[in-house]
Amino acid sequence: MGNIPNITGKILFACLLSLSLYAIAQAEHSPSPSDNMKSDAVSQRKDFQSDDDIQKNLKSERSEAEGERTISGELFRVEGGHYFVKGKDGKEIRLHTDKTTQMIGNVMKNEYVEAKVNNQNHALSIRSVDKPFK
Repeated sequence: MGNIPNITGKILFACLLSLSLYAIAQAEHSPSPSDNMKSDAVSQRKDFQSDDDIQKNLKSERSEAEGERTISGELFRVEGGHYFVKGKDGKEIRLHTDKTTQMIGNVMKNEYVEAKVNNQNHALSIRSVDKPFK
């Protein structure tokens, strides 16, 4: 009878030892958490969006929600952070700009421009265009 507990103990010890060795072997071959964070590993996943793509999508959704529209005309005055554009209908429109406003091309006074603005006339982008609007 004394041998049964001894044999049972040895069997349990062998099982625990084999389980721990198995876990060590698996850990040796699995990627580390830092490997999973590398851009190459992450970007290969299906439906992956980079941080830049996420920001662009959020900005686009905000733009639509804020009533983004396009204004075109001649840039006739620049004062500080305000650009004044004379539209096709002859009305003057004041556009507020800041460091988030994207300037595309050579935007200069007396040039024709196209600006994407929100409903508070904050210019999201201003770009120069080649010819006057009709």
